[in-house]
Amino acid sequence: MNQTQIGIVDFEVYLPEEKITAEALSPLVNIPAEILRTKMGINAKHVGGPEDHAAMMATKASQKLLEKTNTNAKDLDMILFAGETYCEYVCWTAAIKIQNVLGADNAYAWDMGFRCAATPLALKVVKDMMIADESLKTVLIAGGNTNAYLIDYKDRNQSFMFDMSPAGIAVLLKRDHDENIILETGVITDSVFCDDVIGKWGGSLHPIDEEIAADPEKLRKAKLIHMSDPEGMKKRLGERSMPGFLGAVNLAKSKSKLDRPIDFIGITHINPKAHDAILEGLSLEKSQSVYLSDDGHCGHVDQFLALKYGLEQNKVKDGSIVAMLGAGTGYAFACSLIKWGK
Repeated sequence: MNQTQIGIVDFEVYLPEEKITAEALSPLVNIPAEILRTKMGINAKHVGGPEDHAAMMATKASQKLLEKTNTNAKDLDMILFAGETYCEYVCWTAAIKIQNVLGADNAYAWDMGFRCAATPLALKVVKDMMIADESLKTVLIAGGNTNAYLIDYKDRNQSFMFDMSPAGIAVLLKRDHDENIILETGVITDSVFCDDVIGKWGGSLHPIDEEIAADPEKLRKAKLIHMSDPEGMKKRLGERSMPGFLGAVNLAKSKSKLDRPIDFIGITHINPKAHDAILEGLSLEKSQSVYLSDDGHCGHVDQFLALKYGLEQNKVKDGSIVAMLGAGTGYAFACSLIKWGK
């Protein structure tokens, strides 16, 4: 008996229209534009507007995708919001809001967070659920990332996140769809980083109290990302990130029983040196990827944004094996393999 195959019908990304160039970003972060371009890989990045929030952007991408694929929202069986927990509201299920706006009355909807490794994990979770549950025939993955709004440009320790951009993603999956077949996924979490990058204030452990609220600078910082041990994190990342990246890819290859090379890889936006090191570690050429220097780090949207450019540039062809590699603070590394086309 042949195993049920889950394929991607199509996908859509949403990117805010406004951008900021390296030259305009430079005085905000106190880093020369040339360093932003060459060392950090930021020629430009997207800037969100008043309606560019996580669920809103995911909804915009979803609406465009359903229209493009001529899919009735009422035919959706499930919606998974694979996005950031930092979104429009606290204690809120973004997927149900997306369901409401789309009019997907026959679906059930739920949220999953995994930072910037969310998309590869979402592909695995949905594939596994669709194989296990025959009632799931058509599923929408939707995500939005607004962590860019949490970055403190005044904190040089956060410079590795200065590339972050807001964006949205939507991916439509179908049971027994014979194109763009999702293979297997490798996931690695490295818990030594678990408290390194957090939104420290505003949760139940450290609420924003009257003392913080009365001090403008303390209040500004309390609304942004906090780094517990920046020097220690930098050292540990230097030692452990590359094994995490490569390990996730190799695990996905092993689980997929892949007997041929990867043809294209979409990698989360990181500095150019690290990007090239991943390619070298996987014996891939620069031509087998797209570096997102004109978009910045759009969170878990990066993998499909790179795939979009790969298709436009004819780097991904019918039958190509595509790796979608993400990494998120915490730290998580995840890679899903897709046989693109037929």
